[in-house]
Amino acid sequence: MELTKEKGIAIAAILAVIIMATAVFPFWNLLPREVIETVKVVAVDQTGCTVETVDHFIVKLDSCVGKPGDNITATFDEKIKDRARAFLP
Repeated sequence: MELTKEKGIAIAAILAVIIMATAVFPFWNLLPREVIETVKVVAVDQTGCTVETVDHFIVKLDSCVGKPGDNITATFDEKIKDRARAFLP
Protein backbone atom coordinates (compact mmCIF):
# COMPACT_ATOMS: atom_id res chain seq x y z
CA MET A 1 0.00 0.00 0.00
CA GLU A 2 1.58 3.19 -1.18
CA LEU A 3 0.99 6.42 0.75
CA THR A 4 0.75 9.10 -1.88
CA LYS A 5 0.89 12.81 -1.27
CA GLU A 6 -2.87 13.14 -1.89
CA LYS A 7 -3.72 10.38 0.61
CA GLY A 8 -1.45 11.99 3.19
CA ILE A 9 -3.13 15.37 2.77
CA ALA A 10 -6.59 13.78 2.99
CA ILE A 11 -5.69 11.92 6.20
CA ALA A 12 -4.17 15.05 7.72
CA ALA A 13 -7.28 17.07 6.86
CA ILE A 14 -9.59 14.47 8.40
CA LEU A 15 -7.51 14.36 11.59
CA ALA A 16 -7.46 18.16 11.78
CA VAL A 17 -11.25 18.32 11.53
CA ILE A 18 -11.68 15.66 14.23
CA ILE A 19 -9.27 17.43 16.60
CA MET A 20 -10.88 20.84 16.02
CA ALA A 21 -14.40 19.46 16.49
CA THR A 22 -13.64 17.72 19.78
CA ALA A 23 -10.81 19.55 21.49
CA VAL A 24 -10.28 23.00 20.04
CA PHE A 25 -13.83 24.21 19.42
CA PRO A 26 -16.64 22.24 21.09
CA PHE A 27 -19.45 23.86 19.12
CA TRP A 28 -22.20 22.13 21.11
CA ASN A 29 -21.59 24.68 23.89
CA LEU A 30 -23.04 27.33 21.58
CA LEU A 31 -26.35 25.51 21.20
CA PRO A 32 -28.92 26.56 23.81
CA ARG A 33 -30.57 24.02 26.11
CA GLU A 34 -33.90 25.67 26.88
CA VAL A 35 -35.69 24.74 30.10
CA ILE A 36 -38.98 25.83 31.64
CA GLU A 37 -38.93 26.43 35.40
CA THR A 38 -40.93 28.15 38.06
CA VAL A 39 -38.77 31.04 39.27
CA LYS A 40 -39.09 33.86 41.77
CA VAL A 41 -38.88 37.45 40.45
CA VAL A 42 -36.16 39.36 42.30
CA ALA A 43 -36.13 42.65 40.36
CA VAL A 44 -37.81 44.25 37.35
CA ASP A 45 -36.34 47.01 35.16
CA GLN A 46 -36.71 48.42 31.63
CA THR A 47 -34.69 45.58 30.04
CA GLY A 48 -36.60 42.72 31.67
CA CYS A 49 -36.34 41.08 35.03
CA THR A 50 -33.95 39.22 37.27
CA VAL A 51 -35.19 35.93 38.69
CA GLU A 52 -33.96 33.30 41.12
CA THR A 53 -34.28 29.63 40.17
CA VAL A 54 -35.31 26.88 42.59
CA ASP A 55 -31.63 25.95 43.01
CA HIS A 56 -30.75 29.59 43.85
CA PHE A 57 -29.15 30.76 40.60
CA ILE A 58 -29.78 34.31 39.40
CA VAL A 59 -30.93 34.54 35.77
CA LYS A 60 -31.67 37.64 33.69
CA LEU A 61 -34.78 37.38 31.48
CA ASP A 62 -35.47 39.68 28.55
CA SER A 63 -39.18 39.86 29.24
CA CYS A 64 -41.44 38.84 32.06
CA VAL A 65 -44.76 39.65 33.62
CA GLY A 66 -44.45 39.90 37.34
CA LYS A 67 -43.43 41.99 40.30
CA PRO A 68 -40.63 41.32 42.78
CA GLY A 69 -41.66 38.39 44.97
CA ASP A 70 -43.95 36.78 42.37
CA ASN A 71 -43.42 33.20 41.23
CA ILE A 72 -43.62 32.91 37.44
CA THR A 73 -42.92 30.24 34.83
CA ALA A 74 -39.94 31.18 32.68
CA THR A 75 -38.00 29.72 29.77
CA PHE A 76 -34.24 30.24 29.69
CA ASP A 77 -30.98 28.61 28.62
CA GLU A 78 -29.96 26.10 31.30
CA LYS A 79 -26.32 26.54 30.35
CA ILE A 80 -26.40 29.85 32.25
CA LYS A 81 -26.42 27.79 35.43
CA ASP A 82 -23.60 25.56 34.16
CA ARG A 83 -21.45 28.62 33.49
CA ALA A 84 -22.23 30.06 36.92
CA ARG A 85 -21.28 26.77 38.63
CA ALA A 86 -17.79 27.10 37.14
CA PHE A 87 -17.20 30.17 39.31
CA LEU A 88 -18.62 28.80 42.57
CA PRO A 89 -16.13 27.86 45.29
